[in-house]
Amino acid sequence: MIVDASAVIAALGRTDVTRRLGEEDRLSAPDLIIPETLNALWKARRAGVESAPVVRVLALLDRIRIVPSRPYAGRASDLAAALDHPVYDCLYLAMAESESDRLATFDGRFANKLKGAMRKRIVLLGP
Repeated sequence: MIVDASAVIAALGRTDVTRRLGEEDRLSAPDLIIPETLNALWKARRAGVESAPVVRVLALLDRIRIVPSRPYAGRASDLAAALDHPVYDCLYLAMAESESDRLATFDGRFANKLKGAMRKRIVLLGP
């Protein structure tokens, strides 16, 4: 299963998400997940929200097979244009398509933009 940064962040505070991801034999993500996850923690900290220590986040990321995002760049760009959605999220979807895998996300807004075969690839972990 491909996992995006929203799922990693959600797993830090929600046992249902942690359990769901723990049921998977192998989690993968494009290398974008590292700066994107750390940036989400930084934003939360700036907003005064207590966030998980970076060490805990990095330990969770260590369970994920991280691959270069470059091979998915062209398809991600096409998806971003077609969906009118940021390319960051579309990189995860492009990887899921390429690897014939599912994408675990906590981003309901993104999931709701997807239709048909693309929507069937999504495992929505939250709202």
